[in-house]
Amino acid sequence: MKTLRHGRPLRPGRVLQYAALAAVVLIADLPLLWILFTAVKPDEEIISYPPTFLPHTLTLDNFRTLFEISSFGTYLTNSLIVAAVSTLLVVGLGTCAAYALVRFRIPGLRWIGELSLFAYLVPPILVLVPVSQLVARFGLANNLAALVVIYTATLLPFALWTLRSYFHGLTVELEDAAMVDGCTRFGAFVRVVLPQSVPGLIATAVFAFNAAWSEYLFASTLMAEPDKLTLSPGLSLLMDQTSVYSWGVLMAAALIVVAPVLVLFVIVQKFLVGGIGQGAVK
Repeated sequence: MKTLRHGRPLRPGRVLQYAALAAVVLIADLPLLWILFTAVKPDEEIISYPPTFLPHTLTLDNFRTLFEISSFGTYLTNSLIVAAVSTLLVVGLGTCAAYALVRFRIPGLRWIGELSLFAYLVPPILVLVPVSQLVARFGLANNLAALVVIYTATLLPFALWTLRSYFHGLTVELEDAAMVDGCTRFGAFVRVVLPQSVPGLIATAVFAFNAAWSEYLFASTLMAEPDKLTLSPGLSLLMDQTSVYSWGVLMAAALIVVAPVLVLFVIVQKFLVGGIGQGAVK
């Protein structure tokens, strides 16, 4: 019987668990692999029959064609700006608000934290019409600042709830000791609380960035000018521009949309798991 590195026997039940886990990972990652391989195939190989999974010929023409026939570079820049600014605002405001909810005993403040969860559970489609009217009234139509404000408002309850649960798990004695040594409340927050909260902050930032990066509903409704579109509505517009004649170009665009978030998850996965385990499901 095979053994693991630590010397314990590899039981048949454990083998079945690993096999089931490998099957789940394969099923989940197969569409991503299909996108990757299709993006680097020439059109002749994509439409050939029988279809092939692995490319016989590698090419980057699909990526070059993508930026030649569309304003995909503009879409990419807009998404990066909106997602980055929204994430910074969500994490910054959510951190301060969550800390205040946990550490300060102000009448009515606790109910604000409880109601924030219900605000996050409201489907965005229900508030699309009133939000569109407010955006038009304030003259923010076709303005990326409108998306930043909307994403910050919709994602802030999630950050507040996640970080609030995380701060509950941090000991108060270290803050008290810092204030006894001369730190102000804000100094203790910056020097003691924030360093301990890095996993929770990173987990919140990753989820906020992913939500803002891939959001479609508000971006497609409020941004009508082509130079203000983000990636998700730009990708749907690309299907009309190409008339779906080149699946390689479409898959190249899809790969560009997915790749940054996937790389980000891989880089911060250790902090992501720690933040979820200690905060979001505490």
